[in-house]
Amino acid sequence: MLTLTETAKFVRRGIKIFFLLIFGFFALKIFFSLGTSIWKRISPPAPPPPTVAFGTLPEIVFPQKVSKDITFELETIEGKLPKLPSAAKVFLVNQRGANLLSPERATQKAQEMGFGEPYEKISETVFRWKTLSIPETILEMNINNGNFFLKYNFENDPEILIQKNLPNEIQAAQEAKAFLQSNNLLSADLATGSAQVKFFKFQAPSLVEMPSLSQADLVKINLFRADIDGFAILPPDPSNSLINFTFSGNRQRGKRIVEVHYSYSPIERSIFATYPLLPIEKAWEEFKKGNGLIINQTNLLKVVIRKVYLAYYDSIEPQKFLQPIYVFQGDQGFLGFYPAIDPSWQTQTPAN
Repeated sequence: MLTLTETAKFVRRGIKIFFLLIFGFFALKIFFSLGTSIWKRISPPAPPPPTVAFGTLPEIVFPQKVSKDITFELETIEGKLPKLPSAAKVFLVNQRGANLLSPERATQKAQEMGFGEPYEKISETVFRWKTLSIPETILEMNINNGNFFLKYNFENDPEILIQKNLPNEIQAAQEAKAFLQSNNLLSADLATGSAQVKFFKFQAPSLVEMPSLSQADLVKINLFRADIDGFAILPPDPSNSLINFTFSGNRQRGKRIVEVHYSYSPIERSIFATYPLLPIEKAWEEFKKGNGLIINQTNLLKVVIRKVYLAYYDSIEPQKFLQPIYVFQGDQGFLGFYPAIDPSWQTQTPAN
């Protein structure tokens, strides 16, 4: 039979062994987790193969080609082309098509915006409305998809340029979104997207961009969709977004907004497939050959590219899918695009 002293010694030894086992268990767990983390960094698991669930995609059709007379030089921070993903998502775009109610629906929308009947039929798909007031305001709308252009003839209203209650960037974005909201056109990706302001002075017959609000007669605000998975959604010309408003300094209804461009198709952000991308090295070589799109034409014969990244192309033309592009950004505001999807998964347009 154990004495009290022997029992106490036995218990103390048991407690020590218990805590050593506990310590060893957690030490092994931490060591295993750390080892697994290091192994995944050294040898990450292969990404799942692209689903290509939409099949062969239509080729992106850019409005113009890169000038073959330009020489490109790459001078990025890394000193080389960046490492970019080998695959990316392609999203479904909801295209609104024609139906028997299209003229009625467009007429109702025009009435909500302050334009009554009758309308002028410009084409089978485009109707035009005019106000009776002078100077007039015109509205041209595609009756199939609801895209429209609105313009107040401010050139014939000299007093409007004298009034200087112009909105700043925040105010212009708020007023533009309020207009869209009042006409049930403010989608979630526009409500949370970014805005870019530009200032203009009217020097008949054209608008000249100015560096500051104090020098401006008119303010233009470009609205952009919210990024998708961290990638920007870019129109054919990011300095002139597909949805933009021009404001005067007059606060009177009908004269405050002097121009609106609205071209929008809903992106189904939850419906997508993944596709392999053309390696950036091959895209760069094709871009240098004169393939792709230059956003702002330049007289430079040599352009230095400082940044290369992925984005999505939001075409002004009807598109079934939102596809990724490579963006080449250079000095003096240079911007160029090239399709990022592997050509084997795109329908190629025959050369002329």
